[in-house]
Amino acid sequence: MKNNLWLLRRIWKYVPGYVVWMATEGVIWGINHSVSILYMEKLFDALGMGADFQTAASIILWYAVYLAFFYMFHHWYWELYNPKVREKLHVAMHGELFAQAVSMDLAKYDDPAFYNDFVWAMDQAFPHAVGLMEDTGKLINRVVASFTLTGVLLSVDTQMAAVIFTIAAVRIGLALLANRVVLSRQEAINPLERKELYLNRVFQLPDYAKQLRVSHVAQLLLGEFERNVRQKGQIISGYGKREALLSFIQSAVAVAGESGLLILVLYKTMVTKQVGLGSFAVAVYATWKMAWLLRDMVDRLMKYHEHGIFVGKMIRFLQCQKNVTDGTLTACDLESLTVHNLRFSYGKGEACALESVNMEIKKGEKIAIVGYNGAGKTTLTKLLMRLYDPDAGEILYNGKNIKEYTLKSLRKRVAAVFQDYRIFACSVAENVAGGPCMDSQYPQVEKALGKSVFGECLMQLPKGVRTSLTREFDPEGTQLSGGEQQKIAIARAFFKDADLIILDEPSSALDPDAEYALNQAISEYADQKTVIFISHRLSTTRNADRIYMFEQGRVIESGTHEQLLEADGKYAHMFRLQAEKYRGQASGQ
Repeated sequence: MKNNLWLLRRIWKYVPGYVVWMATEGVIWGINHSVSILYMEKLFDALGMGADFQTAASIILWYAVYLAFFYMFHHWYWELYNPKVREKLHVAMHGELFAQAVSMDLAKYDDPAFYNDFVWAMDQAFPHAVGLMEDTGKLINRVVASFTLTGVLLSVDTQMAAVIFTIAAVRIGLALLANRVVLSRQEAINPLERKELYLNRVFQLPDYAKQLRVSHVAQLLLGEFERNVRQKGQIISGYGKREALLSFIQSAVAVAGESGLLILVLYKTMVTKQVGLGSFAVAVYATWKMAWLLRDMVDRLMKYHEHGIFVGKMIRFLQCQKNVTDGTLTACDLESLTVHNLRFSYGKGEACALESVNMEIKKGEKIAIVGYNGAGKTTLTKLLMRLYDPDAGEILYNGKNIKEYTLKSLRKRVAAVFQDYRIFACSVAENVAGGPCMDSQYPQVEKALGKSVFGECLMQLPKGVRTSLTREFDPEGTQLSGGEQQKIAIARAFFKDADLIILDEPSSALDPDAEYALNQAISEYADQKTVIFISHRLSTTRNADRIYMFEQGRVIESGTHEQLLEADGKYAHMFRLQAEKYRGQASGQ
């Protein structure tokens, strides 16, 4: 209930009118249940007392007028107001969720439990907000209807009212017990359903499509799916007997109670004459209505438990405290970057991704970071951009710890091309600019694309820099090859006037000619800028001012290309292996 009240307050903050009209609709519908019964009582009493046609017809007409106004409000709320206000709520809620997702520490993606909650919050927050609103409206409806029907029943016969509430209390107790069993079953199944969602994603998303077709992993996953389904079946079967027994008892109590109550009403009408024809109709109809209302009220309350679980995930996500926090200083032009005794691991119990790393980078230097996969090269760049904070040691920007600077000013000074770059479903210009792009910026975009060796491809695009990329939003969008996408990602670094350029495997998807042209463009563009190359292809490192060789998270060698060759260490060995490979390819041609 605490979680649900939190969400209702949130909805009030976003769209207060939704809460007001939801409650109003619930009250009006709750009253309507009793109005329909009172109408029936009036009509049957009039007929029982021998009223003429005009009197009976006038009762019907007045009720028809009431219904006309009632349904006018009903259709306005559900078909005009409700859809519009739900969209407004959708935008407000997801706007807040998206903003939190962007500001959230990157380390949170490494926590499987938090990441699961994050995905659930994104997927389920809005459906459960709407569900909570509708269930709350219906609950108000049922409560109001129950109170008004209680008044009607007490006015007819207190003994019948007492019997009805006794039956209702028993049914509520049984329903609570049955729902507890259902919730226990669902909690046991939830981990299996999460696994099933993962398996569904693997077979649905294009990211996995190629690998599924060229390997036998599909067979492995199908086996896992079958085991998962069998486990779910065993859980359902185990709980099924208890659920079936409780359902039978509920049905037996309902049949016995309603049949006994009808016999009592019939006795008071036909034998003792304590109840008139109209009261008989009211009692019968109210009995069925009250039983249904109370049963539905319990069902709505049980849904609050489900809503509360999902709302709890949303609360944890929105209230998540960031470890990478803002400083107060504004980062100015880069003069030096110092890495001192840096240590970092991706989580408790994990091996260190970086250990005792020391580096010195000065303005305008071209630094190469090399090593085999998993050596810690990319991890270092994440720390330089404060996507993570180190476990120990420090990074100094112009002599001050980077934690003292605001994240916005620090990251403004850095342009990065990530190894796992992404192209977004928007125009070429917006992809390069990294956001909204005005017409006046198009020449700058085209210049950046030219430097990233995308010029020829740009000339072939139907709308130039206005061309939409991917077909997610635009059916006429352009699908680029991996190499062309990488050039777009590189153009982002050229577009951004940053002091420090980080290029993580910038030519991994390029052919040798494009790689050579790109290296020339980088040298020309970044002549006065500080550049960090990360690569395991050593053709890009020969002209670096300094090379750092990483292995298992440590710097094992540093120096110029010539110095490292003379040292005849790991770098020299790696370089000779690659040189032999290239010579072998050349002789093969």
